[in-house]
Amino acid sequence: MTSELEVDAAAVRAWATALSATVALISADPPPPPAGPTWSSTAAASAVADAARLRLRVLAEDITATARQATAAADDYDDADDRAAARLRKVPQLTHGRAAA
Repeated sequence: MTSELEVDAAAVRAWATALSATVALISADPPPPPAGPTWSSTAAASAVADAARLRLRVLAEDITATARQATAAADDYDDADDRAAARLRKVPQLTHGRAAA
């Protein structure tokens, strides 16, 4: 029994590129807060915003790592496919039941 695995390495790389683009979007600095009087909730809102930025930074790092892993997996698949093709090229070809000279 054989199991066939088909991987579209270009699609995996495109997905990794899309992940990297997402990281670029979520890593952008937020706009500055609007000018105005300080309210009693300003400090709490600032603390929540800082916590959200920290969490977003961690998520961005995780997404970046996933993109790198996907690219590495596509590279590994291509390398394995190339090695298999090279092995198959070394197998003698059969012509009408006999090995070709």
